[in-house]
Amino acid sequence: MKLKSMIRLIGLGAMMMLAACEEDKHICTLPSFAGFRIFPTTWHAGDSVTVTAVQHSLGDLLYKAEYYWTVECADTTFTRNYDVVYDVNKADPYIGIRLPEDFQGNRAKITFTVQYSYSATAPESVPVVPNGTQPGIYGRITVMPASQLYGSGSGTFTHSW
Repeated sequence: MKLKSMIRLIGLGAMMMLAACEEDKHICTLPSFAGFRIFPTTWHAGDSVTVTAVQHSLGDLLYKAEYYWTVECADTTFTRNYDVVYDVNKADPYIGIRLPEDFQGNRAKITFTVQYSYSATAPESVPVVPNGTQPGIYGRITVMPASQLYGSGSGTFTHSW
C-alpha cells in the first residue's frame, strides 16, 4: 500500500513540475501596425517631412528591431536604416527627410520593412489590425513570424498630393 501511495505521489509531483514548466514558458509578441502617418500631407520644396509607422499594439520579449525605410520621389530617393533594442525602445519607427530646394513632384513611394529578433519562444499567433482603426493613417503594414528566431514585416504606400 505504501508503494502505491509513493508512486502516486511521485507521479503527481512530476505532473506538477511539467505544468509549472509550461506556465513559465515565455512567448514573444510581435507588434501590429495601423499604417503610415505622413506629416505634412502636402509636400513642397524645402519642407521637413516625417513618415511614421504607427504601431496599433506593442510587441514584447523582442530583442533587436532592424528598421529599413525608402522614400522614392520623382528625382530623389531617401533611405534610413537603423536598429534598436525593441524592449528598451518601443517608439514608433520613422524616417525624417528634408526635401531639396529644387524639389518638384506630387508623388512618393514609401517602403518600410522590419525584422525582429526574438528574446524568447517564437510567437504562436500573428497580430491582426482591423481596417480603418485610426484617422490620418495610410496604407498597411503586415508583420508575421518568419522563423523560430525572428519575425518580419513590411508595407508600402504611394502618397500623392
